[in-house]
Amino acid sequence: MSEDLNADNLADIFIKISPSKTLYINSSKLQFGGSRILGRVEIREDGVYLNEKLVVFRRALRCPVKVGGLYLCSDPPEIPRFFYREVFTEGLNKALRISELYATDRLNSGDCLAEYLYAVIKGSRPLWDIYRRGEPIALRRCRETLGVLIARGLRERKLYTPPNLDKISAALLGLLKFRDVLEVIDQSWLGFAIAMRYGIYSALKWRLSLSYESWLLLFGIYAALDPVVMPGGVAVDLGLLRALPYIVAKVMGRWLVAFNVAGLYIAAGNINMMVDGGRKRAKYASCEGDRCVVGNLLFNQCVDMECGIVRTSDFEFKGLVKCRNFGTTFITVEPCK
Repeated sequence: MSEDLNADNLADIFIKISPSKTLYINSSKLQFGGSRILGRVEIREDGVYLNEKLVVFRRALRCPVKVGGLYLCSDPPEIPRFFYREVFTEGLNKALRISELYATDRLNSGDCLAEYLYAVIKGSRPLWDIYRRGEPIALRRCRETLGVLIARGLRERKLYTPPNLDKISAALLGLLKFRDVLEVIDQSWLGFAIAMRYGIYSALKWRLSLSYESWLLLFGIYAALDPVVMPGGVAVDLGLLRALPYIVAKVMGRWLVAFNVAGLYIAAGNINMMVDGGRKRAKYASCEGDRCVVGNLLFNQCVDMECGIVRTSDFEFKGLVKCRNFGTTFITVEPCK
């Protein structure tokens, strides 16, 4: 795919950064509202560059903002929401940067699938409630789409009836059986996202041109990773490593690093991760109680062992594990090999 994705060809791109504010990008300038900066604009593997300097997007805390003696905005405050530098992998980085821009526009235009993606990448209050073993707060918008994420995390505790979505939306969210999605998969960005959701990783070899619909590249990568927030951790599917040597992706606002070494899938992250090497749903555990075991990972329990790797939310230790006063929350113990 990467050979045909010409990320250097920058036509005029208009990206909604918030409900009423638009970022304009072309090869010679960046413009936001009435403010603009002239210079050579490029999209490289690690981001957007202006005159050889990396452009950094930050969430503005308030307006007006005064920079260099000029006010950049004087309207009522709006918090911008965007996708930028969220995932990195071999051969797709330039295309992913453009995909993130288009996904940002979809997000701020009210697309519920983009809201779903935003919740997975950035995190959301209901998902963090589940992670911390609490009761998720009620959703305000996109209830049917985001409700799928919440229901999957609580599937061991609550019965759930999937919403009555159209076939395409249901396929993108993984609600259809495999045999039922084959007829809607074609060589388009929509077909790519559905294929990735259902583990058809050969779609990465398709030759697709960048367009507004290429925001589904970003959606498809996360559909393949399929993060599911559960009490005590986040389950992630590493089957994508069959087609890619590594992937670095933001999940719930934290970083997941996964790579393939001689067929062995290895993952690390600064959040409790429950990983599986394929699409084996039965191998996922919900960690509903105080303790659970996922493969050879022991979550929220300590076990005396000569060689173990102890992971918490912000600490990692490898060596002799003694469980005397181990009151730290979110403990993960993995035996050494």
